[in-house]
Amino acid sequence: MKATDLQDRLARLIPGDTLLLPAAEVEQAFACHASTLEQRRAAIARLAAWYRCRLTICGPGESQFLFTRHND
Repeated sequence: MKATDLQDRLARLIPGDTLLLPAAEVEQAFACHASTLEQRRAAIARLAAWYRCRLTICGPGESQFLFTRHND
């Protein structure tokens, strides 16, 4: 996955919709933009906020990201 792919998917979410993705896949999309895991997760959280989504890190070993579009 590329960062632009994630942007496209978040942009298409309607209020109340969710998107569940493997954390490793999403983090890899930001590897060229941020060198540490903390920086990548911060960038992902900023992107989620930009698209009015709540980001929840879930699953065993924090292995999944759940994006939930806010109800407007």
